Amino acid sequence: MPEDQFIPFHSTDLTGRRVLVLAPHPDDETIGCGGSLALHTGAHDPVKVIFLTNGAKGDMSGRYEKHAYVTLRQEEARSACACLGVTDIEFWPYEDRELSVSHEARGRIFDTLRAYQPDLVYVPSPLEFHPDHRAACSFLCAAVQMYNGPCSVAFCEINQPLRVNLLVNITSVLERKVSALKVYESQLFERNYDEIAIALNRFRSMTLTKDVTHAEGFSLWSSEMIRSAAYLGGSMLAGRCCQDFL
Repeated sequence: MPEDQFIPFHSTDLTGRRVLVLAPHPDDETIGCGGSLALHTGAHDPVKVIFLTNGAKGDMSGRYEKHAYVTLRQEEARSACACLGVTDIEFWPYEDRELSVSHEARGRIFDTLRAYQPDLVYVPSPLEFHPDHRAACSFLCAAVQMYNGPCSVAFCEINQPLRVNLLVNITSVLERKVSALKVYESQLFERNYDEIAIALNRFRSMTLTKDVTHAEGFSLWSSEMIRSAAYLGGSMLAGRCCQDFL
């Protein structure tokens, strides 16, 4: 098999679509698809970002009282989204690390698909290791199976790389993504997520032309493909997410 059957050797423009982002925690939207969001807003695409949990468990150093910390993370999220040009933001109240048992969230995601009717949804991939990331992916896929409208789902790399089938050139908006990452001071205190995210974006440019310095990688699936995968069991989704589907 030639190399381009394993990874793209060209970048793809995803703009011109109505976009929904399901971020389990504040900062997931910027790490996973912040450059792409800046491109969408620069093209005047409608973009809605929903933060699914309160992010309360991110204070691993125990520096804050819970309510103050949740408020801080929301303030950081608003500022980061402003860097990316996103103004349509929702904060859902589900507890950090408990999304998988928040069955109401599954229904709310379906209701959001039906009401917002996105053309493209960004969500963490099923290969992520954080339980809230996996739950967000699972709930979105379950909602897509019930949703009759056509859409595409871009599974994002946040804490686990994928075998991607699509690369987005974010070179022109890299500084906006970096600025958005820097806003998340509460998270950068715990770990240098900004350096890690940008390092992956730099790596993703490897198969692209020399003028591309950074890219975001995704596994892009159609809603029809996700509905077909459902008939073969959930393991297929995790396994085939590493394959080359469009």
